[in-house]
Amino acid sequence: MKKVFGILGIGLVGVLVGLLISAKTNVTENLRAQEKGKAVQEKQIPTVSIPSFADIAEAVLPSVVNIEGKGKVNIRIDPFFEFFFGPHPRSFERSSLGSGFIFMKKGNTYFVMTNNHVIKGMDKIRITLYDGTVIEDVKVVGGDSSSDIAVLKFESKDDLPVAKLGNSDELRVGDWVIAIGSPFGFSSTVTVGVISAKHRSIGAIPEAPSIQDFLQTDAAINPGNSGGPLVNVRGEVVGVNTAIVSRTGQYAGIGFAVPINIAKNVAEQLIEKGKVERGYLGIFMQDVDQNIAKHFKLKKPQGVIVTEVVKGSPAEKAGIKSGDLILEIDGREVKNSIQLRAYVQSKKPGDKVKLKVLRDGKEMEINVNLGSADKFASAQPSKESSQNTKDIGISVREEGGKVIVQSVDPNSPAASVGIEPGDVILKINDKDIKSLEDYRRAIEEAKAKGSVLMLLQSGEIKKWVAFTI
Repeated sequence: MKKVFGILGIGLVGVLVGLLISAKTNVTENLRAQEKGKAVQEKQIPTVSIPSFADIAEAVLPSVVNIEGKGKVNIRIDPFFEFFFGPHPRSFERSSLGSGFIFMKKGNTYFVMTNNHVIKGMDKIRITLYDGTVIEDVKVVGGDSSSDIAVLKFESKDDLPVAKLGNSDELRVGDWVIAIGSPFGFSSTVTVGVISAKHRSIGAIPEAPSIQDFLQTDAAINPGNSGGPLVNVRGEVVGVNTAIVSRTGQYAGIGFAVPINIAKNVAEQLIEKGKVERGYLGIFMQDVDQNIAKHFKLKKPQGVIVTEVVKGSPAEKAGIKSGDLILEIDGREVKNSIQLRAYVQSKKPGDKVKLKVLRDGKEMEINVNLGSADKFASAQPSKESSQNTKDIGISVREEGGKVIVQSVDPNSPAASVGIEPGDVILKINDKDIKSLEDYRRAIEEAKAKGSVLMLLQSGEIKKWVAFTI
């Protein structure tokens, strides 16, 4: 009996040991499975480094202000309207809402940069600081409609933060930027985007400045953002938020800012002189298209071609000629006429600029002492300058010392570049054209080269065209 119980005891012990071993194995396997699942789970969740603009916003926001303006707008009332409908108000009050930023301090005087269209026509302006302080006694230092930049000033004994200005020329397409302002009156609003493009023009629209060399950004800009700063990742102001393009009047992903290098020059002159003096070159020009680039043997369209030089201008005195191709100014590549005009106007009368010019297939450098844009403000292109050639597809006639296009073959090289009947041919390559004989000789020479560069005048407009023959 004892032997039986002994055998049973040994068997029970064996079972218990087996159960313990099995349980330990299961626990181990479960722990391994859990560790494996955890590892898989950790592997599936990527670690992403997300940039934060909080420190930048915290540093710049205290220098940004909200601007409110009120002014009266006078309107003309037709006497017949009042005769039938009775007296009518001859003025109404207009309000303006925008943004700005403190960019300079002299003693207890603080200077605020904003857009000219924000304060234009306003009789009373008040500023609200970041901490909620309202400044009622605000004076207009000056405004410039050409660049849409204005400067305000106010007095304060408190030590207020001043925004740091950067260098807009250093910006590259794709750089991060931050737009700060008061869209729809919501002060201290921060939006983030990138520089979408540089040297943009938005064309002739109401309130648009005549100097258009905008930075384009997709950082959200809305009504009320005008005049606020566009800031880079170093917390430096690189632009002044100015306009949007939208069918609804609200943010649609395309906003524009005046580069701070242009705005700073204007603001400093407004403070020092109360007005803006701009450099003047004295040329009429057009952008280089594919055909003109091909004629000049350029790898790509770049630069501007001079259509006319104003008599007595700095350009004429320096030796610039019609037909010159301007490739660089002060070592900067000239991309188009907008950029060149903006750069020249960012300079002051008396400043010297260096142009790299392509003439007769050779590059040369020409130094020009800029004049004053005010002095030549009324300069216009001159009016005085304004046989059948199957090779290029046009027939011409001579009339009063001019060679005029009579007809154009619609399938010809001439038609492909936009030559039209009535166009006056002023130059072919580097030859002045004043007679049929001039025209014939120039065309023969052009045939030998295989390329024609022609200066045309249509009305008051001159343009260069180029094509192969």
